[in-house]
Amino acid sequence: MDESRVDRLARKAGGRFKLASLVMKRLVDINRGSQPLVEGDTGNLLYTVLKEIELDLVRLVPRLPAPAAGEDKGGDIVQDD
Repeated sequence: MDESRVDRLARKAGGRFKLASLVMKRLVDINRGSQPLVEGDTGNLLYTVLKEIELDLVRLVPRLPAPAAGEDKGGDIVQDD
């Protein structure tokens, strides 16, 4: 995976941390039974998820209202139809 692709996706997601969060949440969704939104060329789920992000098929959306102290502050995955 080339560095420029990661940089481009990180900018799209709002930073490397948000990109990593989105990738991990989406991988968990797929492992729990969600269908991939794109055809996987290599059979590698990481590349499938990165392709979904690249095509703007999934994104992180912040939760509202703000969580109380000690709660998960991550966002939710939204699949754009």
